[in-house]
Formats: sequence, C-alpha cells, structure tokens
Amino acid sequence: MQAAAWVLLLGSVLTQCGSEEKGQPFITCGVENGPSPELMMHHRFTPSDLFDLSAEIVDCQFNITWILTEDASIRYLNGTKICVSRAAGNRACIRCDYTEKFESQNNFNGQKWQFHYVGFSVEENTEYFIEASNIPPANPFEDIPQKIIKLTSPDCQDNTLKYCKTCIEMGSLWDPNIFVCYTDSEVEVNFTTSSFCSEYAIVLCESDECRDYTEHTVFTTKRNDTRVAERIPVNGQNSRKFIELIPSFPKCQSDCRRYSDYQVMCREASSNGTGRANWDANLNAIYVCTVAALLSIVCTLAAILYFKRRHGTTKNWDLLYPNMKQTPTTVLVVYSQEVCFQHTVLGFAEFLHEHCKSDVIIDAWQKRRIAEIGPVQWFATQREIADKIIFLSPGPNSAACDSTCKRTIECHMKDSECMFMIAFNLFCSDLKNQSSLHKYMVVSFNETNLAKSLPSPLNCCPKYFLMKDIDSFCRDLYFSQNLRRGEGTNSKCNWRFKMNFKL
Repeated sequence: MQAAAWVLLLGSVLTQCGSEEKGQPFITCGVENGPSPELMMHHRFTPSDLFDLSAEIVDCQFNITWILTEDASIRYLNGTKICVSRAAGNRACIRCDYTEKFESQNNFNGQKWQFHYVGFSVEENTEYFIEASNIPPANPFEDIPQKIIKLTSPDCQDNTLKYCKTCIEMGSLWDPNIFVCYTDSEVEVNFTTSSFCSEYAIVLCESDECRDYTEHTVFTTKRNDTRVAERIPVNGQNSRKFIELIPSFPKCQSDCRRYSDYQVMCREASSNGTGRANWDANLNAIYVCTVAALLSIVCTLAAILYFKRRHGTTKNWDLLYPNMKQTPTTVLVVYSQEVCFQHTVLGFAEFLHEHCKSDVIIDAWQKRRIAEIGPVQWFATQREIADKIIFLSPGPNSAACDSTCKRTIECHMKDSECMFMIAFNLFCSDLKNQSSLHKYMVVSFNETNLAKSLPSPLNCCPKYFLMKDIDSFCRDLYFSQNLRRGEGTNSKCNWRFKMNFKL
C-alpha cells in the first residue's frame, strides 16, 4: 500500500533518533488478507487487547491510530493486525510487526505506546468497520480480544473528500453556472460542461409541483469546460419550467448530484422577438466586456515589459508590487550539527521573519511539542504546514563563532542532527514518490563547501549561495507558482543593508 513506505521510513527514523533508548520498537506493515499463521498455534502467554483504537480521514485515506495496553503482557506482543471492511462485504487487512521486543510498558516519555498507519482508500457515503487485534491472538477455541470502531465517510461535497480524485471525477468541483431564457416558443438552457461528462439531462415541468415533467437529453463532445446552449421547443410561455440539470458522470451514472440553481437571463411576454433581442443584447455586452478585459491585460503586459527593459528585471520591482497585507510564507529551517546555531541559524531566521515577513519554524523553538508527539510526527506535521523547507549548509568555521557558540552547539548537537536525519529521510521519501519536491531548497553561505557538507540526493534541490544569489532566492521565495505570495518584494532589498550576521 501507499502508506507502507511511509511507515517503513517512520521506523528507520525512530531507530536513528532513539539510538540512546535501547529496545525502541517500530513497525513494518504489509498486506495480510488471510488468517494469521499464529491463529492455529498454542501460545503459553498472549498479550492484552489494545487500549484504544481511532481513525480519521486524511488525504482520501484512513489515518488509523492504536494505543497499547499498559501492562506486563506487552512483553509477548509481536504485532497488530488491522482490517477495514464495508457493508458491501469488501475487506482488506494489513499486519504491522514490531521489530523489537518491548522492554517497558511505557515509551521514553512515560506515556502509553502509540502507533499510526495511513492507508486504505476511502469512498464517499460509505460505512466502514475498522477492527484491530494483537498478535499472537488467543489460543484456538478461545475468544479473540479485538477493538472495533465504525466510521461513515461523508459525501463528495464535504471538504474531507471534495478534492479526492474519485469525487472530482463525479463533479465535486464542477459548477455548471446555469442560465435560463424563457420565450413563448422555447426554453434556452445555457450551462458550463464538465471535462468528465458528455451526457446531461434537462428536466422541465408544467409547474413547481412537477406532476408532468419532460426530460431532454443533451450529448456533447465539448468536454473542456466550455459553455453549451440548448434550445427546447415548448407550447406557450408557462407550459414548461426549468427544474434541474442532471449530469451523467461515468463514476455515478444516474445517481449523480442534481443542480437546480439557475439565473433567468431573459423572458418574452410575446412572440414578437423582444426576448430574443434581449438575449442577444446580453451576449453582445458580454463580448464587449471580454474584449475590453483582454485589451486591459495586453496593455498591462506591455507596460510591464517596457518597465523591465528600461529598469531591469528585479532591482526596481518594488514599484509594481507595493506592500499589502497578505498571508505570510511559512518556512521550515533544517540544519545539521555543523551549522552555527547562534549566528547562522538564528540570524537567518531573523532575516526571514523581519525582512521577508515569513513565519519561521525551527525545532529548537518547539522542544516541548516535540517531546509530546515525537520528532517524526512533529516534522511530518510541519512538512504539511510549511510552504518551503530550507536545508542550511554549514559555512566555514571561525574562531569567534567556535568560542562564543561552543556551549550552544553542544546543547543542540544531538537534537539538530536527529532532526536533520528525519528531514533528509522524509525528503528521500518525497523524492521517490515525486511529491512535495517544490517545497525543498538548499541555502549555503559557502559556495565551495556545499558539495561536501550535504548528502548528494539534495543536489536535485534548487541551491542558493548567499549573498551571491540573494535576488533569485527572494524572487523564488515570493513568486514560486506553488507558494502563497507574501508581501511585496521591497523587503528583499534590505538584506544587503540591514542583515549582517556572522557565519
């Protein structure tokens, strides 16, 4: 499953970060749809049932969490089996084995052992049963202790599943934007087609009660979100009233969502053609406005090109992007133990916050939160929150820095190296899955030392040597297509004059 790689990575990182904690277990998960081999064996001792089991929907999949019971039987626990089934009868199971024997009833924080698994794709409006049991199970002919929870997924209009591929193919993001024009002789229905659907049904009724309705089918090959106008002949102005538009998406067929909201564009009182004229007048007005908007865009682009040719590409862009209050960019800073924390890390964070107006995340500022949820879960959460993840390359050592920061470096050495390895391993996972790679950047203050100071896989990330590449760094930070834009770029020019920290 897709989450298996993440869980394996979780285990490898926990091994590195918990090297000082002997017996630190982690899990490796794989598919096991049949009965477990231990089911027909006799065991002298078996572990207790799980203490708790919970699940939530994250990124169109289940995020399943289980907590182990705090007692002595944990010493005999080898694994946990999780199965997800639907009312229709479909069932899928995975088995998560613990790679180390538990030497204590609690983790190193004094809390109950807790593990997570992300997997099992979720469909809309479906009732799921999630059950989990420990391995080895009870002996043959004995009751198997297990936890079972029931969870019903929402429909595709809920934000939890709205952006999932299956829901998108059923029109969760589609807006038909319906316009209706009534005349004495016809009803014209104008709507936007979906790229996933080629068949639509227009329902007309005699009145709002809709005792007698007419269904008009529309077939179209225009599947690129274009407008379609369908004219339906009627007898008399009030003989037919638009009720709803029914798309036939391949994923849902006749059970797709129906659309009844519309706007009336014109209404004829007689057959003298005034309604048709009003409709044509509205279309002409739309065409005029469209042409005017295109001309404005062309003029703006011409002005920008002229400005760039006359004043350069980046130095004077402040005039085009005045300061405005917008959502700041969130930046996660990752550094190894060789980086001077007092001067380089904190100095760089101060620059990002004060002059780039960015929200900066550093592990040293959230030690309490890391202790509560663990370093891996903390970094995985911050990776989702951050717009950019910056790997800081260590600069050349200086006598002043070594003397001033010796105690600070020793304090952060183990924690920073552990967090650096977590970040690097998750980056390797993203590199393998080709996901979230646009977030990663490498910043160095020593161009000649970069190749030796960072692992080779990071060579695929964009690299910036400060101060040499400060203009391109600021431009990419603010104007990346995959980032929310922060404040205007005039603050970037203050780097050279206001920022002077020691490397």
